[in-house]
Amino acid sequence: MKRFSNLFLGSIFALLSAAMLFSCSKTTVEPDPADQVIGSYNGTTYTESINGVAQSIDLTNTSIKENITIEMSVAKKSANIVNIVLKISQRDSTGTMQSYTETYDSIELKALGSGSFDMLSVGETIGQIGNGAIKLQETYTDTDATTGVSAQVTVTIAAAKAV
Repeated sequence: MKRFSNLFLGSIFALLSAAMLFSCSKTTVEPDPADQVIGSYNGTTYTESINGVAQSIDLTNTSIKENITIEMSVAKKSANIVNIVLKISQRDSTGTMQSYTETYDSIELKALGSGSFDMLSVGETIGQIGNGAIKLQETYTDTDATTGVSAQVTVTIAAAKAV
């Protein structure tokens, strides 16, 4: 009987050891969405659409880069919230670079899959970010001060992560 008991306990010990060994598998911890997209981005394309008629500027063109630059800085605020600082610089008629800066605060990241995220500002989608690229889009109504005519304007800025 003692032999049976030792054999039984030995079997249970072996099963428990095997169960513990196989249950302790490596798990890959995926970084927070914000950690996946933080960094500096350089503008590649600026597109402005007025009442559906679009015009694009290739910001990677050498002659354009000397006169217009767009940069975006994405900083982590929390696990899925980022702040984006957009800086647009343009050379004026005197040759001086004039800069305009806009901050997008508390942008929520919502996973789209395969490393991309929708960017939401107060629940409204303002673009996408991920895999080394960002696309920021803003639509608004603009009224000409002299004629009073209104137009629907959509500005889209595409940028690539700086290396």
